[in-house]
Amino acid sequence: MANQAKLEGILIPMPTAFKDDGSPDESAVDALVDFYIATGVQGIFALGTHGQGMVMEIEERKRVAEKIVKRAAGKISVVLHVGTANTYSSMDLARHGAALGVDALAMVPPYYYPHNDHEVFAHYKSVAQAVPGVPLFIYDNTETTRVHITPPKVLKVQEEISPFSTLCGIKLSFVSFDEALQYVFKLPPSIAIFPGSIYSLYSGFSLGVRGAIHPPSSPFPDLCVRLWRALKENNAAEARNAHDQIAAVMQVLGKFMPDHGRRVFQEIMQLRGLPVRRFPRWECLAFTEQERQ
Repeated sequence: MANQAKLEGILIPMPTAFKDDGSPDESAVDALVDFYIATGVQGIFALGTHGQGMVMEIEERKRVAEKIVKRAAGKISVVLHVGTANTYSSMDLARHGAALGVDALAMVPPYYYPHNDHEVFAHYKSVAQAVPGVPLFIYDNTETTRVHITPPKVLKVQEEISPFSTLCGIKLSFVSFDEALQYVFKLPPSIAIFPGSIYSLYSGFSLGVRGAIHPPSSPFPDLCVRLWRALKENNAAEARNAHDQIAAVMQVLGKFMPDHGRRVFQEIMQLRGLPVRRFPRWECLAFTEQERQ
């Protein structure tokens, strides 16, 4: 089913577009998937934080996942995020994703309520039992879940799910470069390390960082692909050039995000001709015409 060897490079956290009434715009999915395929990304990280999975109903997530997988099939990898605040919804989404044939299933730990280690490990084990043979992918996002899955805990998750599945990777959000390297050094190569920062890929590729899942780059995947290819080809000058261009883009995003939040991505993707009528799902402060200039 899944091919773990594919899981490297730029896994774009694809944004889910919404209609003006806030419902998922399923008609926009094909255009977004085609856009990412054309830029040369290695895969899509679907329905995570940037994909708005946590603010969508279970059936909405299933329908969007179906369209993403159908459009991307045979072209690029799909890592489908199925994390929710409760184990049973995650199991439901995992079974659905497994039936679609995704390359891996990603999960944040259960959130909202405080959870001890036993409860977190049991959560991953239960989902693995529900989809035997399907590779799992940890999504560590301490900022939103208040659970930090450290390298020793990653190994414990691997142990708990091992009768049923394999652990093929981890996405690290809100960790420093030095922290990311601890995962590289302390975990086996079979667990691919994907920082949420493109800068950690630039600095850590030679040390074993496998790729990046970088939400701010979702409107500019071509720059990330340039960086990845340059790193693979050991072209230091081109890698630095791509890195510096990404940094310049991030400065622009950083200027507007305090006031406009994730609406920044809607504006930029519209400028790139993509059919993103509304993003994120919730209301954000609109841009003025002067700001758009």
